Amino acid sequence: MNPILKWAGGKRWLASRIRGQIPKHFKTYYEPFLGSGVFFFLLEPKKAILSDINPELINCYQQIRDKCEEVIHILKNLRFSKESYYFIRDKAYKNANASHRAAYFLYLNRTCWNGLYRVNDEGHFNVPLGRFNRIPIICDPDEIRRASQLLQHAKIVCADFSKILQKVKKDDFVYLDPPYITTHSNNGFIKYNQHLFNMMDQKRLSVEIKRLAKARTYVMHSNASHESVTALYSVKYLNLYRLERQCSIAGDASKRRSVQEIVVTSGFKINL
Repeated sequence: MNPILKWAGGKRWLASRIRGQIPKHFKTYYEPFLGSGVFFFLLEPKKAILSDINPELINCYQQIRDKCEEVIHILKNLRFSKESYYFIRDKAYKNANASHRAAYFLYLNRTCWNGLYRVNDEGHFNVPLGRFNRIPIICDPDEIRRASQLLQHAKIVCADFSKILQKVKKDDFVYLDPPYITTHSNNGFIKYNQHLFNMMDQKRLSVEIKRLAKARTYVMHSNASHESVTALYSVKYLNLYRLERQCSIAGDASKRRSVQEIVVTSGFKINL
């Protein structure tokens, strides 16, 4: 099925390109930078460990898994309007319980600008209302129930990627899609959930990926085609693919530019 969340930097484009090329026989599926979980929903694994450092994202998935009908009930009572959006974003969200926060997270994700998740210095979500030609669908009960069924097979935790990757074993499958370094070297790095995923984090991640490759784990990793990043994966036992695609972040389609990205695999090859 398709992901239930929009996510800036999500990999639906990659999933559509390599559908059918991913190993079909693996043990446990791992996705430590969860976001929209596009490959989890594509593969529908029988056993998965899903994680992210964003506690609100993790709460959303946990509540959909464990309290699906309660989340649906709350969503059904929400309406799309400018007043509702900013009331939920600025007032209702901060004092809500876990189920309400999950429903509000879904609401904000479906009505905010371009599926972007961004917080201010106090940790509060501050993305503005999106622009839509049609009123967005706030609640699709069948979609949420289907997602809940798939998530029954998943352990969902809030944790740093390095902690999760220590659990990976031979013949497991790991997909890693970390926050990107920008493609312009003079722009530095992007902010992610109040943390900087900086070059030290990129290096930590590369060490883990190389360790997993040597342990005969199936690995797929997507990242920006930045020279400092590609250098980390230019080793013989990893497959490194470069590609170019149109960036979808800009609200004005005429201002969207081409970006270069890489995909790294171990244990299997793909045709891009």
